[in-house]
Amino acid sequence: MFRRMILLGLALSASMLAQDFALKSGDRVVFYGDSITDQRLYSVFTETFVHTRYPKLDVSFVHSGVGGDRVTGGWAGPVELRLKRDVEPYKPTMVTIMLGMNDGDYHPFEQATMDRYTSGYERLIQLMKQTAPGARITLIQPSPYDEVTRPPMKHGSYNASLLRMSEFLETLAAREHLLLADFNIPVVKMLDKANAEDFEIAQKIIPDRVHPGNSGHLIMAEQLWKAWHADGVVSSVEIDAAGGTGKATTKTAKAGITDLQLGDALTWTSTEESLPMPVDMSDPPTDLALRSARFNEDFNNELLRVPGLNAGYWALRIDRQQIKVFTAEDLRAGVNLATLQTPMWKQARAVQELVQRRAEVHNVRWRSIEVPLADYKLGQAAPAMAALDALDQELAVRIATEAQPKPHRFDLASVPAEAANIPAGFTPIFNGKDLSGWHVSQTNHHGNSKGWTVEHGILTGAQDRPGHGGILVTDKSYKNYEIYLEVNPDWGCDGGLFLRSTEAGEAYQVMIDYLPEGSVGGIYGESLKDVAGFAAPGWQQHWKKGEWNTIRARIEGDIPHITVWLNGDRITNWSDTANHLPGGAVDGRIAVQVHMGNRWIEGGKHRFRNIAIREL
Repeated sequence: MFRRMILLGLALSASMLAQDFALKSGDRVVFYGDSITDQRLYSVFTETFVHTRYPKLDVSFVHSGVGGDRVTGGWAGPVELRLKRDVEPYKPTMVTIMLGMNDGDYHPFEQATMDRYTSGYERLIQLMKQTAPGARITLIQPSPYDEVTRPPMKHGSYNASLLRMSEFLETLAAREHLLLADFNIPVVKMLDKANAEDFEIAQKIIPDRVHPGNSGHLIMAEQLWKAWHADGVVSSVEIDAAGGTGKATTKTAKAGITDLQLGDALTWTSTEESLPMPVDMSDPPTDLALRSARFNEDFNNELLRVPGLNAGYWALRIDRQQIKVFTAEDLRAGVNLATLQTPMWKQARAVQELVQRRAEVHNVRWRSIEVPLADYKLGQAAPAMAALDALDQELAVRIATEAQPKPHRFDLASVPAEAANIPAGFTPIFNGKDLSGWHVSQTNHHGNSKGWTVEHGILTGAQDRPGHGGILVTDKSYKNYEIYLEVNPDWGCDGGLFLRSTEAGEAYQVMIDYLPEGSVGGIYGESLKDVAGFAAPGWQQHWKKGEWNTIRARIEGDIPHITVWLNGDRITNWSDTANHLPGGAVDGRIAVQVHMGNRWIEGGKHRFRNIAIREL
């Protein structure tokens, strides 16, 4: 009997896991609610998720949140007007309702307040059924008033009142056969864990205790996706490299593999059926919140497993962009590509930006024309709204097009251990073997030193005779980017990293003047007029003598803004007053310098390795 109960339980669990996604092609979704819906964050994240995770579905979305709204309505009109104007015209087949934060009056539980909420909500549901007959309804239990990272109000807990509202909504959903999403308890659990790990960052998840930031809204959106039985898997790809034997086997889900090749590198083409959610894991509140809620494991899982690789370090490139260097152990266990800024991530981010723009267009139409100008009876109001509706539809078509998955070429190559230092998202522009992609300038006034060599992965620059230096220049030009490199110069040598350089070496220079009175990480206008240079104060405190040091420099903007980090610490944040490059150029080559003359000790060398770039 007990065994039969276990089997029945497993069967029920499997059945629940296999439930179809709640939205179908042709569905029209309206997000209805108060200021938290009006933020257009969990709703935009949800719209992005549906377009990228289910790119074949034709689903439209309308964002109808109004700040201060209650179950009876608010400044934008009573509930009857709100539904007639903000829901009915869109003929929704799915409506989400999120109300309660304002209904509790920011006060500990009072039965009279609760009675107004319950009676008003029940009336709202009946009106909604009349307004959108046949539409499915998802009730959203109100998000928390943050009493985790901050103490409750002096007169008592307000979130306890919101939880009482949530209990009512659970009963109402069961009685009326409605879907239900909990935006409170899972968010509080996440806050508890985040707060225990980092109190200061955790406070930024719901900055004003009421309105979550991006990170909090992502966790809320996740609960809506759960209520809709969404698929948490982006794709799953396993390629068994078989220890370099020349044979490989593949196992995939929601992805197709073609043109698999084994040689010095493992290469293949993968076409995934969906895209990852473009979450920015470099944002501390987002990173903390998503880790605390297991967001990526549960709803943003783009798994790549490659067992059978020889031990060591392996660089993953997609479409010739280096993503990250992994150990063979990492790849054997599996890595989640959704957490990295891959070409697929960038495609999904472009979709999300379009979704945001479309939501803004609708908001202008609704909140700047339809609502405030209704009483003026203006003849151009209707044509203006029609034009914005047409723009809305054009953006919707663009979103659907941009969300379609594309094939991508993957490349896994064995690299030296030190290559693992290169940050994720940076692609090497020095191969560690020879000067491919670089050349010695023949026109630089410091000379054209032949003293550039490559040995054991290290690029070395020296004067080929005393007093005779020069620059080594990339063949390619770049505009806005970050560059990462590791340097180990001899004391007494003057050189630099040139940004947006001409062939002759006219450039913005990040100084590597490792000598008395010198500066590392400061800015100098190399052969540029009227550039007020900058000597990074206290750079010596960040420098490791006799060791490899990392320099990371970012240049962006037509009038250059340059940021420099030395061994991970920002030491320079500098902007020019104008563009002083010849002809106002906004791009140029990258170069490394050996200084001519006596600002270089005889026999001295500048050493570089792991030169890599991330274009912005």
